[in-house]
Amino acid sequence: MEKKDIILEELAQGSEPSTVSPEVLALNDFRLTSKTVIAEEDFLFRHLGKPCFPRRELTTITGAAKSGKTYFTSMVMACCAKREVMAMERIGEAPLRVMWYDTEQSRNTTKEILVGRIGRMIEDGEAHAFPDDQFFVFNTRTATVKERRDLLGVAIDTYRPDIVILDGVADLLTDINDGPKSLDLLDYLQRLADGYNCNITTVIHLNRTGEKSNLRGWLGSVLMQKSFEVFNCSASAQGDMLCVELNISRKYRNDRKLYYRVSDNGIPVIMERHQQTAGSQQQTTASSTATGSEHPLNQDYIISHDANCWEWNLKRLFTDAMGDLPSMGSDQLMEAVMRLSHITHSQYCRRLLNEAVRKGYVIKTTDRYKRVAFVLPPPSTPSP
Repeated sequence: MEKKDIILEELAQGSEPSTVSPEVLALNDFRLTSKTVIAEEDFLFRHLGKPCFPRRELTTITGAAKSGKTYFTSMVMACCAKREVMAMERIGEAPLRVMWYDTEQSRNTTKEILVGRIGRMIEDGEAHAFPDDQFFVFNTRTATVKERRDLLGVAIDTYRPDIVILDGVADLLTDINDGPKSLDLLDYLQRLADGYNCNITTVIHLNRTGEKSNLRGWLGSVLMQKSFEVFNCSASAQGDMLCVELNISRKYRNDRKLYYRVSDNGIPVIMERHQQTAGSQQQTTASSTATGSEHPLNQDYIISHDANCWEWNLKRLFTDAMGDLPSMGSDQLMEAVMRLSHITHSQYCRRLLNEAVRKGYVIKTTDRYKRVAFVLPPPSTPSP
């Protein structure tokens, strides 16, 4: 039965006129019923353990000037090639195709960030050829506003990226306080994200007030409404520490924040923030453990030797994480460990998992589908 016939039948049952205009037929394309099948969100990454950057949606990264917005986008782009970068973890096994559409910086700066920062994050101390087949980088600072907007659609249609970093979105408008044009631009970006099954991440400055929800111009207000999630970047008063936090999300809440500093070689290094009980003072120190957590670690799983020396009770931690389950996949086990321990940096958690395997507290194996799985060792038999 054709769509028109179905609508006519429904109208007849409701004692409505049995005519269907072209407008009604068009409206029916947007209708949802209880039987409508809709695919779940397809997230590209986890940030501090929570899924983020979904396909067919808009993500926004904001912050004041020099607050680390480009450092954060660099982490995201590096994670498209390397499974884990800082507090970012790529969910899928396969590398992602990333498009960086830079409208603000010079060509020299874009190239320097691409090779000197993103490339070094991917290499992580090991020399590899840069994955140019995954990265599609365009510097359009010298293009006109109309050219930038038109060429963006051409670029996405040609290279079909999984994620687009649009830095910055304000350069696709002549006036960011033009309400109708701001709405038109965001509708255009949403259609591109939906039509090409990709995530489009826009980068925009905060207004001078510095308030997290006060994105620049009318365009910023529309982005707050249209984006699936908004990440806020900020810098400490001394400028020696940068922070990333999830400000708004339609699905997940994450009160934890990523704190990091920039090392002498220009690469971000995770820091750990400790709350001091004396007065209202806070102390921030670099942590060699790189837990990435601003909240206290769960002391139930920590063995303290003295004031400055402690270690994880790995046997208890991984035994409790496994619970009564006969086996767990890698992601499932790490999620349980991070939840119990309050660790938020998955790369650090993976190191603990490798250490637990080395010490025999969990055993790495495969399930019946040949996927990696973990089981607890059999209980030791007491001596007679």
